[in-house]
Amino acid sequence: MSETVNLSQVQRDHSDFVERVYRMSGQDVRKCYQCGKCSAGCAVHRCKGFDVSPNRVMRMVQLGMEDEVLRTKTIWTCVLCSTCTARCPRDIDIARVMDALRIMSKKKNITEYAKTANIFHQMFMDNIAKWGRMYEFSFIVGYTLKTGYGLSLVDLGPQTLLKGNLAFFPPKTKNRGVIKEIMENIERMEGEK
Repeated sequence: MSETVNLSQVQRDHSDFVERVYRMSGQDVRKCYQCGKCSAGCAVHRCKGFDVSPNRVMRMVQLGMEDEVLRTKTIWTCVLCSTCTARCPRDIDIARVMDALRIMSKKKNITEYAKTANIFHQMFMDNIAKWGRMYEFSFIVGYTLKTGYGLSLVDLGPQTLLKGNLAFFPPKTKNRGVIKEIMENIERMEGEK
């Protein structure tokens, strides 16, 4: 399915926005030629977690659609796994662009999707601190209960568990205490800022 951007809606000079994204991310989004490899490889996009595809986000930045792109759910739902970055034939670190757009969105106080994204990130880090590595089952259940997001996927749970794609029991991790100590040090350093 091809997504389109209505060019008649884009009537302003966008070079300033493109330049600000470049300064913040270190990535030249003008190099993107819309091949779509980023979107084709994105697991979150395939699960319908985005309102616009990653390559459309790049195009919106290129066209200077600042308000529109900063209001997308996509920049907040991106998990920064960098699959898009690895697939990009133009060597654009798309994950860094997404992160820069989040920061810009927060600075402009555009936070429609920030709350659930912040819950996601905090629960993700808490999960790793507790178990020493990601315990997906605990994370998915906790996140779904806290936000309601993912309730439509509940019917996939049993088959995912039965196929062994999701472990019911927590992972066995050596040196779990070391991971917890690292996480505590990070929190302490963040508190000193």
